[in-house]
Amino acid sequence: MKKISLFLLLLALFTSACEIRSSQTVRIGIIAYLQGNGDAIATSGTPSLNAARLAVDEINARGGVNINGQRANVELVVASTENDAAKVQAATGKLIQTDKVVAIVGPQYSGDAIVAGDIAQRLNVPLITGTATNPQVTQGRNFVFRIPFTDDFQGRALADFAYYDLQARRIGVFYDANDIYSNGLAQTFITAAEALGSRVVLTETFESGNVNIQPQIDRLLAAKLQLIFMPVYPADAMLQVGLLVKGGYPGYLLGGDGWDAVTQVKLPAFNHTYASTSYSVKVTYPENRQFIEKYQQIYGNPPNDSAASVYDAFNLIFRAIETAGSALPVDIQSSLMSMPVYNGATGPIDFVNSGDPAKPAYILYFLDGELHFFKAIQLK
Repeated sequence: MKKISLFLLLLALFTSACEIRSSQTVRIGIIAYLQGNGDAIATSGTPSLNAARLAVDEINARGGVNINGQRANVELVVASTENDAAKVQAATGKLIQTDKVVAIVGPQYSGDAIVAGDIAQRLNVPLITGTATNPQVTQGRNFVFRIPFTDDFQGRALADFAYYDLQARRIGVFYDANDIYSNGLAQTFITAAEALGSRVVLTETFESGNVNIQPQIDRLLAAKLQLIFMPVYPADAMLQVGLLVKGGYPGYLLGGDGWDAVTQVKLPAFNHTYASTSYSVKVTYPENRQFIEKYQQIYGNPPNDSAASVYDAFNLIFRAIETAGSALPVDIQSSLMSMPVYNGATGPIDFVNSGDPAKPAYILYFLDGELHFFKAIQLK
């Protein structure tokens, strides 16, 4: 009788353990710009959250992530913040220490991603940023990953495009000296352009959010430049391009991946301009076509690079968990580093001994309210 009772007790405990395992929840965080600057909310925060919800809904519709044959639902934990280092620092700490997430996606801007990445690295929780391109984001950090190229690559690619494709030899650069993304990309571009044989004859700086930039615009207009490079974020790009076009600037205007091509292409001032990106709806990978179709069906508008990169980041984490057979942060990190190439909406992603994937830069041409894929640049 005692043996039967013991058997029934063990069976009950085993059944209970299985039920716990099959109903476990994996918590993944996202740091999104849902407060503060309206432009950051519209171009980064909202698309990022949309894509995160889409990815999580899809995996849960399939029963959740498969961890050694047991399904676990994914819970999306949203850290609503703004482009502010102190607030991002607090949000990252809360996600890891209070919310107990096993991985984080975001933040999207380089300065914030450097801050968040420092915390994730110290606490051994993998973090994937969707659009941050500054090299310092991943430098010396094996728990920090990114979806796009780095600014070291992007600056060289844009200088190559300006020199060979646009034949620009007399160049100006207009950038935010206080922003780590804008300043870093500007310096890389200047160095690469001059190494190729172009002359950077004028550099002008500004502070983001300062609309009193007419003196800098006047000097740029007077310098007889063939090309002006503006590695800035969307709101600043809209102001600067608008003033340059209004002033009659006749040369090429070139932006980095900080521009919001999907929105800006509809503005007349951006006609005949160029910008780089790590993602475009015009790049027709099968995975990208499928993502665009699903995203548009749900949200009613095409995805931008923030949306696509976040979607890929979440799916990379899902795949890492399933490949590792574990949702422990250290196992997810190891799996991200070692698993085969992932083909996502933004193209192939492969982390080889680094959180920086080898990816091309896509050059977009803005013409008559439509985006056109100009070329892909993959430097050696």
